Amino acid sequence: MSIKNSLKKLFTYQPIVSESENFSLLQKPYEQTENHSSTSENSLHKIYSSLDVNLEYVKSKYNTLINSDVITREFVLNARGRQYKAFILYIDGLVDSEIMNNFVLKPLMMRNKNNLFEGAQNRIISEAVTNNVTVRKVKKFDLSEYLKSCLIPQNALKEVVEFEKAFQGVNSGNCALFVDTLSIAFDIEVKGFKQRSVEKPSNEIVIKRST
Repeated sequence: MSIKNSLKKLFTYQPIVSESENFSLLQKPYEQTENHSSTSENSLHKIYSSLDVNLEYVKSKYNTLINSDVITREFVLNARGRQYKAFILYIDGLVDSEIMNNFVLKPLMMRNKNNLFEGAQNRIISEAVTNNVTVRKVKKFDLSEYLKSCLIPQNALKEVVEFEKAFQGVNSGNCALFVDTLSIAFDIEVKGFKQRSVEKPSNEIVIKRST
């Protein structure tokens, strides 16, 4: 080896890389970040079957102690002779209170022929007797279907199973109905944005001075 090559080798910086080092280690943080983001997208909060838990979650998310425009109205609804605790969530000023009272709250709260008819929870559809044996076909009572078909006369109505979907409807002017024992909510369209016609401004009067 020449003297020139020896000096070049001696004074040239050469990083020491051990065999145990692997560039795949640098990729692990990025892989963990991607997995975490994909998991967070899929971990949407599901609605609980307990009304008290749903109510506490809604109040904490909207911070109702400070935001007085966010209303949670609790009530008791009647369905087939039984009573269920429920509440509706809406933003004051975005909903039509007349529509909500007449077409949502009243059908749910009042005792009328729809929710008093057939006090039994399970309905007998057909009955037949064969060899002294009575065979009955019974339709099990479905509270969610009963609410949609009998007690809520609203066309724009859909079921949601996640809080985020219910909040989207509330923020756009709908109301969300939560019922005890149901792990779903009803997104009901009751929009009623206040509109005003264009008028002359009364606080910007210009006095024209004659010359």
